[in-house]
Amino acid sequence: MDEHRLHKLTVDLSNRYFQKPFKDHIIFNRRLRTTGGRYVPKTRTIEINPKYLDELGEEALIGIIKHELKHYMI
Repeated sequence: MDEHRLHKLTVDLSNRYFQKPFKDHIIFNRRLRTTGGRYVPKTRTIEINPKYLDELGEEALIGIIKHELKHYMI
């Protein structure tokens, strides 16, 4: 999955589960080691550990994105 598809997936999940648009950035960050993802408020960016997609699949990725969207929406 490339970052363009990752962004589209995030926009779709945001609209479906939160009824709010996702207008910022989401990227893969291979430097993350102990977490599936994080939201960085200063840069308004969600960072995702691609290892979870590789090892656990798209359902795990969707769960991580939904969790990080909760932080983003607050």
